[in-house]
Amino acid sequence: MKSNLLKYKNYLFVLSALIVANFVLDPMWKNIETLQQKVYLDESKVVKVENLIANKKQIEKQSGLLSINKLKLQPYLFTASTESEFKLTAQGKIEKLLQTNNCNVERIGWAGKSNIEQQLVRWTLEARFRGNPECVLNVSRQLESLEPMVKIADYSYAGKEVSGDKQNYMVVALTLIMWQNANEVAL
Repeated sequence: MKSNLLKYKNYLFVLSALIVANFVLDPMWKNIETLQQKVYLDESKVVKVENLIANKKQIEKQSGLLSINKLKLQPYLFTASTESEFKLTAQGKIEKLLQTNNCNVERIGWAGKSNIEQQLVRWTLEARFRGNPECVLNVSRQLESLEPMVKIADYSYAGKEVSGDKQNYMVVALTLIMWQNANEVAL
């Protein structure tokens, strides 16, 4: 038996080395790799935090400038706490503008909204109306100077002819963009 053991001694060494490598060294190597990845990620987080701390004054300055700019932006926003209140106010302004310029309103409808940030909502309104060239010109000019701000995002003017005659009727389709301050209180 001893002679058999001596004969296969080298095989036993190789087999025991493979067992040790498979069950001890391989898991240890994988553990070391994961720990190295964690260390690398932690080091990058530390670098980011150090950069933020170093730029703290600059960040605070920019934050102050943003709050000042928000206050300057206030006159251009519709202040309404609810969606229905905003829609009534904004649509009422547009309808009143069209009526004062003797335009025939065909359709006014809300196309959608998108939240820019927590307190700021961007609304899209589509308006279609008929009127003479004077009506169209006055409405376009007054929309540009309206406060709170209304932006003409897209437009379509159609008519049979453009001759300068005040009796020529045009069909106008406008896509308007408005911004709502969703807070109940001013910014």
